[in-house]
Amino acid sequence: MPEIILHQYATSPFSEKIRKIFAHKKINWRSVEQPVIMPKPKLVPLTGGYRRIPVMQIGADVWCDTGIIIRKIDELKPEPTIYPGGLTAAADAMNQWADRRVFWSTTPVIFEKLGAMVPKAFIEDRSKMMQGTDFGAIARSAPDSRNQLRAFLEILDRQLATSPFLLGDSFSLADAACFNPVWFLRAEPNAFGLAQKFTNLMRWFERIDAMGYGDVRAMDPDEALKIAKDSAPATAENVDAHDPNELKAGTRVSVTPDDYAFDPVTGRVVVSTIHEIAIEREVPELGKIVNHFPKIGFRIAAA
Repeated sequence: MPEIILHQYATSPFSEKIRKIFAHKKINWRSVEQPVIMPKPKLVPLTGGYRRIPVMQIGADVWCDTGIIIRKIDELKPEPTIYPGGLTAAADAMNQWADRRVFWSTTPVIFEKLGAMVPKAFIEDRSKMMQGTDFGAIARSAPDSRNQLRAFLEILDRQLATSPFLLGDSFSLADAACFNPVWFLRAEPNAFGLAQKFTNLMRWFERIDAMGYGDVRAMDPDEALKIAKDSAPATAENVDAHDPNELKAGTRVSVTPDDYAFDPVTGRVVVSTIHEIAIEREVPELGKIVNHFPKIGFRIAAA
């Protein structure tokens, strides 16, 4: 197993999803604490401008977005599985539902109470990240979000009435994905109180929470940058000959999230498969870096 470095911060819900998968698979990993808001001078050289957290690094290869991080972790250590009973589609569907529906119902509910205490710099950073949305006004949608969140929590509670985990008797990607929005609610007692009304959900929550984070040791950001500089990308060229858009190896493209934080990363295509796009960049202070992204949730354009 190569040394896995996770660039994260402790309060990141999406990092929490990855931390639980590490715990389940009993993976040893290193943690690099990155800033919550921009600037991120010791992350951006690795990502080419991608600013979201978490980011996973192995040598000079960098995986951006939990979608591709999860695929790489599962490739490195398939067992124990995060797809028990072969329920890959069910787990992946719940993962996307948790990311794009459940999580976004939690944010207004949490910030309804916390908004006044949040530093101005955080509000400005997240408003820029959302590009056109006033993050400071997000609490106005709390009533509708509270209705949706309560319904989502009831769906989970009902699913957990007859089994210890969301897809049966074993932990899965669905559990990691749905746990992190509920975990995020703990930031504000009234918000977490919505979840505490559901007995099955709370029993499951405590079970996942008790898993911990596996064997983790802190790493200084400068050490992670040195590892990247001293390494060569391990990614072999692999471009699907049947790519529906006829993407070719060596083509310069930009890769951008399709939901928020629209910061494009530009480089030369080295991998294009059904689920992954990877581009190589030449970074003056680091040398060659290969950035990996999922196809789901990202846009690819000629650069």
